[in-house]
Amino acid sequence: MFSATTKEELARFSAGSKCCLLAEFSAIARMTGRFSDRNQPGDGAVFEMVTENAALARRMVGLARDLFDLRPSVKASRRKGRSPGHLYVVSLPYDMKTRAALCEMGVILERPRSRGQEAMRPGVPWSLLSKQCCRRAYLRGAFLARGYVQDPERAYHMEMMTDAEQLARGLARIASSFGVAARVSKHRRGFMVYVKDGDDVAQLLRVTGAHSSVIALESVRVMRGVRGDVNRVVNCDTANVGKAVDAGLAQAETIKMFLERSGMACLPPGLREIARLRMEHPEASLKELGEMAAPPITKSAANHRMRRLLSLARRAEAGDRGDRSVGANILVSGEAGGERGSEDGL
Repeated sequence: MFSATTKEELARFSAGSKCCLLAEFSAIARMTGRFSDRNQPGDGAVFEMVTENAALARRMVGLARDLFDLRPSVKASRRKGRSPGHLYVVSLPYDMKTRAALCEMGVILERPRSRGQEAMRPGVPWSLLSKQCCRRAYLRGAFLARGYVQDPERAYHMEMMTDAEQLARGLARIASSFGVAARVSKHRRGFMVYVKDGDDVAQLLRVTGAHSSVIALESVRVMRGVRGDVNRVVNCDTANVGKAVDAGLAQAETIKMFLERSGMACLPPGLREIARLRMEHPEASLKELGEMAAPPITKSAANHRMRRLLSLARRAEAGDRGDRSVGANILVSGEAGGERGSEDGL
């Protein structure tokens, strides 16, 4: 749907100068054109341009009329298969007037192949593309003819298909002149010129003149960025909460083992309170433990008390002085020092 909307927009684009219209029609005719079985002027030969896009078929007719005073016929048929729709064939009688138009646009070689068989030009007609505006027009015509851009809600991808590698590399070269890093790959249907970076897709759309599509794409990119930022924050917060809970559970287990060995009475009031709060609320943060204290203390004070408590627990576990002597030293220290405020009475 996004690709079809983009083509509808470009099919209504007003190129302005004749040189740009010529460049655009050159790309369209080269990438959609084919000869009938008899491809020599006269003898009922026909040059056909085939498309699935009704707006492009109308543009082909208008360009042929305005640039070369040609009067093509249009035949529409219902397409069968997995992708039902219509196929439009814009036909020009292949006479000398049509041949002169195709030569002027660089669609065919001026000298036919052996036995008078006409040959499509294998590459880009650079003589038509000396101006930047004409290079833009050529890319626009190429995309209208055989281009596709994926809905940015799903992925960033824009492509143009050609039947000749030389033409594909020429299109990539034109795109690169506008700062677009286009690549070329061999495909079962020919050669694909494509970009997959969001900035490149936006720039290529901008170059061709699909400004409404650029706005739509950029809106999607902004929303994607916002959603990504929100997800990163949520994931980070979730991870931090998980780490805090794990740390709280580990602290509670360490304190429990210490108290089973030394008893609560060996601790001074400040450490006794933080030990009790941690045992009762293993999931709480240090800030929340500080708010539960009576009187409330700061996160820094709660952290200081917890560090002292865990240090004592580790010393007791290591058996540096023996369980009884550790408990006795703590008790004596608490009684001798006394309480010196909510942060010092540890």
